[in-house]
Amino acid sequence: MYLLMIAMPLSGWIMSSGGKYPISWFGLFEWPKLPVPRGSVLQEFGAQFHETAGWLMLALVLGHVAAALRHHFILKDGVLRRML
Repeated sequence: MYLLMIAMPLSGWIMSSGGKYPISWFGLFEWPKLPVPRGSVLQEFGAQFHETAGWLMLALVLGHVAAALRHHFILKDGVLRRML
């Protein structure tokens, strides 16, 4: 999960750097673009990785939440209480 939390923004940065619009960080400032040509293999890889990793991250987070709820409601071992 930690690897994806680093790889997701990086792949999004690569993907967006090949686009025609500036990269804005929540409207506060513009982020510099990487030298990625529009339509290049690197931009396509970044876009594909970003999409696939996003679905993988969603599955991991849902699995993590399900495991925490299992510990709390089924096993009743106090793990969720200790985490909070």
